[in-house]
Amino acid sequence: MPKGKAGIFVQSDLTIREYLRKVMLPSLALSIVLFTVILMLERFVALSKAIIMALYAVPVLPLIYAMLYPYSTASSKKVKINSRIPYFATYFAVLSTSDVGRNELVWNLSTEKFLEPISRDMKKVYYLVAKLHRGMPEALRFLSKRTPSKVFSDFLERLAYSLDSGVELRDYLLQEQKTVMDDYETFYEAALYDLDVFKEIYSSLIITVVFMVTFIIIGPIITGQDIVSMSVFMFVIVLSTEVGILVIIKHRMPEDRIWSSNAMGPERKFKIIKAALLSVSGMLITASIYIMLIRPRFNFPLLMGAAFILTPLAYVGKAIEKEEHSIMIKDENFPAFIRSLSSSLAASGASLHLVLKYLSSHDFGTLTQDIKNLYRRIAMRLDESKSWDYFASDTGSWLIGIFSEIFKKSIKLGAEPDYVGMVISRNFERLIRLRRKRQQNVSSFKGVIYGITGAFAFSVAAAFQVTIYMNHLFSDIKIPGEFLQNVIFVPSSSGLQLTGYILTAILLLHAFLSSFSIKLADGGHMGVSIYHFIILTWIAALALYIGQVIMGRMMSFAGVVWPLLGVLT
Repeated sequence: MPKGKAGIFVQSDLTIREYLRKVMLPSLALSIVLFTVILMLERFVALSKAIIMALYAVPVLPLIYAMLYPYSTASSKKVKINSRIPYFATYFAVLSTSDVGRNELVWNLSTEKFLEPISRDMKKVYYLVAKLHRGMPEALRFLSKRTPSKVFSDFLERLAYSLDSGVELRDYLLQEQKTVMDDYETFYEAALYDLDVFKEIYSSLIITVVFMVTFIIIGPIITGQDIVSMSVFMFVIVLSTEVGILVIIKHRMPEDRIWSSNAMGPERKFKIIKAALLSVSGMLITASIYIMLIRPRFNFPLLMGAAFILTPLAYVGKAIEKEEHSIMIKDENFPAFIRSLSSSLAASGASLHLVLKYLSSHDFGTLTQDIKNLYRRIAMRLDESKSWDYFASDTGSWLIGIFSEIFKKSIKLGAEPDYVGMVISRNFERLIRLRRKRQQNVSSFKGVIYGITGAFAFSVAAAFQVTIYMNHLFSDIKIPGEFLQNVIFVPSSSGLQLTGYILTAILLLHAFLSSFSIKLADGGHMGVSIYHFIILTWIAALALYIGQVIMGRMMSFAGVVWPLLGVLT
């Protein structure tokens, strides 16, 4: 057995052969192909030195990806394991009161898909114990050296020590619940703190991008570079920054989804499809109104027209957000229900459907109707396992789905109902409290994104308006000789027009990807990002219009006096 921590390939579940065949060799081949294409492109197309240097940096990216892949995989596995620790500890604890032996207990843990990647690691423990006849403590220590998660490694080490000491597994796991949940809370709050820090980093990144965009818009007039090429380069910079932000959020935030995988039941699906059809119909109407009535009469920016046309799509996003809010309310009521159910089962010794009949007459808030439906299905002698699956689907909650699965299987294997209910409800409530903290942090993050989007659009509008003004100013100056042409480079009208379209695309891209960042941060349904996308688009459109109007007026003497008069009056 190894004394130290295993290598990065072991922690990321990669073999050297698999890594070379699936990652390194394809990345190397892609780099060679890209390098060859750039060499051919340089021969046939005249490009500036800056663009050539940027292009030659592209073939290096696949190699960087290949080198970072094991570390990225191990980091992703670590986050997934840490996110699954509460469910693993809960399931382990409640199964310890059942009639199954230790080997069968480990096998049950290793076959649960909702515990992956922990379940794959527990399968290694099972094979070491059942097939290779190693001791359980030895197998647990073997696994603890090979997991990238410190929380999981510490849990396995403590469990191995307690088994060596002869401590009763049930008593140990009950005491361990608090330790595991405390460790998970520390991990969760650290991730939320990272989000707070990331808000500052995000602001700095976008401010840097805004500065670069402003320089790229004005720079071609001084440097003589093609403004369209620089605008495309600017588009690539914004795209890379925004995608990088998405990747960081996805890999740093703990996986705490709100919606279950089978949440789209017939009723909920009907509501969302109906909202989507109404949104698309509304968008067709607003597009017709804009094209036939608004556009011929008013000279609004293209982005404002896009925002006006896309506005009805906010309805479907809002409908999904409403369903998401109802799911979160059901999560709040679930601990009380599971405590009542388990204590009634333990006290009365009655069958499950009789206890559910009694509980269905009580008020559990928005969860009451789902409990009644669960009772009816079980009372009709339908498959009990499927009845619980339908219950999870009706609630739409990821947390309720997992803990219902734990309750159902542990009771089926003969676990003690009151013990099961106590552990599940206690851990569930702690997860709900952590989720509330996450929602507060994400609300602050959302406010930062809204504010930065407005500032971004205003800065872009101001810089572009200055470029247009300088273009008109120097186009009208008649100086003989080539002195002016060697100092000031005047872009063409078509180039400025195409740059305007690219700037609009950049702001739309920023609004689109930022809306996904919000939903990745809070763990909700990605469909709600449509709602945030419309809001961000309107913020960008209004800021762009205000920036154009203010800078347009400030470019003349009358325009300097006008804002002052507006303030004084």
